[in-house]
Amino acid sequence: MGSMSVLPEIRLPLILILLFGGLGVAALVAMYRRNRQIRATADEQFRSFREQAVGLMDQIDALRTRHKTLPSTDPDFVEPMAGATKALYEQVAGDLDRLWERWLAVMEVWNRAEARLKSASTFSVRPSEEARELLSTGRLEDLLRDSSVCKTNLDRLNLAHEVAAKALKDARREASAVSIRVGGGGPSGGAGDLYSRELRVVNHELEEAERILTTDPIGAAELIEGSRDSLADLREPSAPRRPRSGFDSASPSRTILDDLVVAAGKLQELGSKIRVMDVVGLIIKGWVALWVLGLLLAILPALMPLIFLFMIFVVFGSGFRVFQRVSAPWYWDQSALRGRRGRRW
Repeated sequence: MGSMSVLPEIRLPLILILLFGGLGVAALVAMYRRNRQIRATADEQFRSFREQAVGLMDQIDALRTRHKTLPSTDPDFVEPMAGATKALYEQVAGDLDRLWERWLAVMEVWNRAEARLKSASTFSVRPSEEARELLSTGRLEDLLRDSSVCKTNLDRLNLAHEVAAKALKDARREASAVSIRVGGGGPSGGAGDLYSRELRVVNHELEEAERILTTDPIGAAELIEGSRDSLADLREPSAPRRPRSGFDSASPSRTILDDLVVAAGKLQELGSKIRVMDVVGLIIKGWVALWVLGLLLAILPALMPLIFLFMIFVVFGSGFRVFQRVSAPWYWDQSALRGRRGRRW
């Protein structure tokens, strides 16, 4: 009767606790599914990120191999490099070495970030946030710019002879046109002598460019461009200088680093979402903990008789066991029991 009178008193609090506890459990389950989905997406994006990273590492290695074998594989380099061409070749070598060292350091950072992602638990996404912070230190933008510059300079070295030869051909045609104009009714007197003297300087520069074109095509191209600017002034003195022709390095080609930067941005965005879910998870876990505590406090008075009976049973059972050990110690001593069984009568 006492327990029956207690039940109506705890019924309403128990119902409220179960209701709010159920809401907390539902929120906890929803958060668990959400965190699991986010971690699965993060792992998938990170695997894709690592695959692109390995591809990029192969690309950098290919650039180094291309740079090393360029003098022997390019048929235009029949003589050792000199001048501006040799300087650019050595500059690319230094840039590639520094880029490789920095890339190895970035790979170590990415390995640590991957380890953080794998250590994320069910309700804790802090390792994922640490991985995002590690990835933000990779400075992929600098690697992208430096890799594009190295590729651009290698392309420039490969095309140097073709660009210089074409520029020399165009410059000779322009010089011939200016020479015909000066000799066929162009400026006369002092102006004509000035034009003739400038034209002789241009022709001398073109001959010098043709002489060094095989060993120093980049230096020859620069010399030819200066001569063509002088020819442009002779044709139209008031016209603005045209941009230098040749290899256009303003728009480097798209490489795998571009895709890598995009993947890093997506991974960082995902990490920011995981941080919000981590805060929500802490709130929900606190809610469920309070619910469990309240539930225990609510049903504990009704369970006190059963708890009391269980404690009595434990006490009497322990006392009975101690009494048996005192009254018959030989029964509990296995060595003594084996001795009694093996004794001959």
